[in-house]
Amino acid sequence: MSNQNRIREVRKAQKLSGPEVAAKIGISTQYLYDIERGKRGLSAEIAGKLSDILRVTTDYLLRKTDENLYEHNRNTPDSHEESELAEIPIEKLNSFKLSYKGTVLSKEESEDLIKLMEMTLKRWKS
Repeated sequence: MSNQNRIREVRKAQKLSGPEVAAKIGISTQYLYDIERGKRGLSAEIAGKLSDILRVTTDYLLRKTDENLYEHNRNTPDSHEESELAEIPIEKLNSFKLSYKGTVLSKEESEDLIKLMEMTLKRWKS
């Protein structure tokens, strides 16, 4: 089985459609299917995006390992889209991998952001 076939395998196991994944990456569905079939190469940028969307390491996607050590998969809830954030209690945000403009925040940055949000809400409510 080729590197690309693992992408399709993981995508289907997570019940994600090709068009859904392609839209999240910003590529055409046909381009994604070509990657899955090995007809097109996989750039580092697209591999990274696929890794985040599918919540697996790039090494796992590329069959460099059979272990999936993606930290988001270990005891954390599913990822959420920006539109869903209003439904997550602030005190639970620390269990998520937070990002800003495509860059994942460090644990310290995430903690600072959560504290800032809590302080702001307390100020608004008083």
